Amino acid sequence: MLKLFDYLEEVIATERISQLKNPPLLYTASEIMHELGYEDPHMLQEPLDRAMHACASLQIPVNYNFRKIYCFKDGGEMETDWQLSELATYLFMINCNPLNPLVAKAQLIFMMKDRV
Repeated sequence: MLKLFDYLEEVIATERISQLKNPPLLYTASEIMHELGYEDPHMLQEPLDRAMHACASLQIPVNYNFRKIYCFKDGGEMETDWQLSELATYLFMINCNPLNPLVAKAQLIFMMKDRV
């Protein structure tokens, strides 16, 4: 039977994460999507929204973990992208489509990371 105190360490870790101000923004959403084999930039919106909602639900400041940026493409077109903290990158990855084998593998790696 699952007991509440089994997750006490995770709850404490979440509290520490929520108090971290201005974590480094290491990745962009478009880079992650490219690594996962997605070419359509519109495919990032749903997992990005879900990741932001997860942060908000956990009362972790969204603006500390997600920063909207603007980039110029080769044709001179301006494109919106997002810089992500490590936490935001994790939340973004686990909210991508698991039917993509690379996403499913990343989700498994994240899940197994601290278990082995």
